[in-house]
Amino acid sequence: MAYKTCIHQGYFTSDGYDEIIPIRAGVDWVKVVNLTNIAGATQWAGTEWYWQRGMTDRDAVLNYHGAASQLTYTSTCAIGYNGAVYEGITPLDSSENPVGALDATVTAVSGAAIPVVTCTSTADLKPGDIVRMINVTGAQQLGGIDFVIGVASFTATTFNLEYMTQIVAGTGGYFRKIDYDPLFYPRKRFITSIEQAVEPSIIFTVQHGYAVGQKVRFTIPAAYGMTELDGLQATIIDKDEAVNSITIDIDTSGFSAFAFPLTAAVPFSPAIMTPVGQAVETLPYVPGIPTVSPFEGAVYNTGYTGFKLGAGSSAALRLGSAAGTAGDAIKWIAGKSFDL
Repeated sequence: MAYKTCIHQGYFTSDGYDEIIPIRAGVDWVKVVNLTNIAGATQWAGTEWYWQRGMTDRDAVLNYHGAASQLTYTSTCAIGYNGAVYEGITPLDSSENPVGALDATVTAVSGAAIPVVTCTSTADLKPGDIVRMINVTGAQQLGGIDFVIGVASFTATTFNLEYMTQIVAGTGGYFRKIDYDPLFYPRKRFITSIEQAVEPSIIFTVQHGYAVGQKVRFTIPAAYGMTELDGLQATIIDKDEAVNSITIDIDTSGFSAFAFPLTAAVPFSPAIMTPVGQAVETLPYVPGIPTVSPFEGAVYNTGYTGFKLGAGSSAALRLGSAAGTAGDAIKWIAGKSFDL
């Protein structure tokens, strides 16, 4: 029997995608209220969701408008109503295995300037999510590398690899969603391109999160070219978040060109940039905000516990799912019980 309960609460405006709520103490129960749907009278619109530990992930007891009125009915997300199954509430712990299940079958990867992946379904994805490509015929060079999903080309069956360079088109394969970034900041990152310049710009496959002043080291296998940079240490002197790039203080203008390998080059090790100790200045560390310290190896634990509110993959599903429809005003309250 629990004698004490730690209560958390908050609110947000839905963007129509899954919503992750980090809570330091974790959760034993969660209640979510969609104020927009409560005030309205839309048939099948969800109004409240309740999840308690012991219930299945993605489930919740929910109230909804069973008609075009403010009368409410009760069901669960897993059982559903109106012939549909809805997305509820899932507890999260980012220290767990970050690699998700085999999400969907890839049917094609385009040869566009920014490659577009066609698959059987993007139901569990949203722009900004990370996916790991697996065994794509004709595009084996993408295998095992993590990529961020962009907004452009995102549909029920397509998504783009936002910061990837152009490749020869591929066909069948698979991908997995990567649920959590590595626990410790700053993190190593896969490289997609490096300029030949006095102060070269470097682009990565996912948002890098680095700060100006951090020290980094490069691992550049022969398959990529620019092996002159392999093993060298540099200081970040600038960054551009719009294109997910950094600028370093090593002159690469006389180096051989960097190019992402072709599928025929498989197997090869990926080109990566890794944080190393000792930075050029010291700033106070604020959780979640990249700063520079004299210990810029991967030392900051960014792990969290909390819960995820699911959104569903269509307008009809979002209407009854816990994360709501874009623009919905949503409040939540969550508790963690413990004994003294």
